[in-house]
Amino acid sequence: MPLLTTKRVFWRGVVEELLWFLRGSTNAKELSERGVRIWDGNGSRQFLDSLGFVDREEGDLGPVYGFQWRHFGAPYRTMRADYGDEGVDQIKNLVETIKTNPNDRRMILCSWNPADLGKMALPPCHCLAQFYVYEDELSCQLYQRSADDGPGRAFQHRQLRPP
Repeated sequence: MPLLTTKRVFWRGVVEELLWFLRGSTNAKELSERGVRIWDGNGSRQFLDSLGFVDREEGDLGPVYGFQWRHFGAPYRTMRADYGDEGVDQIKNLVETIKTNPNDRRMILCSWNPADLGKMALPPCHCLAQFYVYEDELSCQLYQRSADDGPGRAFQHRQLRPP
């Protein structure tokens, strides 16, 4: 798949981060252990302490992307908590809707949860995506409130763009 950039893109990192989101993880150390260090700074002890998260375990980013995608609306405890079926599983709902009602115009994935913003190590950059199917082709419209000129924009556009 083409990617509009003149910069080299860390493809494995793009995929690892997307899979991490899809698992619902908020543990930056899981990515770091796989050689993807893009969240290390935001999960560092120094950074978490600077935000007042002094009781939070290092690497615990709070209710960021993966949590919102898989447990939207559930109360956040820690990165190690088992949330089971708590909250709304937006990914499960999207997949089911694409299969059963592909013309639905309400296929929206939202990472922006105002109730949780103050608990996040970093608020979401790509915060809303709307999916739609036309003539059996899946498309996605992405709203991004902010982007890093470096890897951020390339990562986010690639992750939410259908194949």
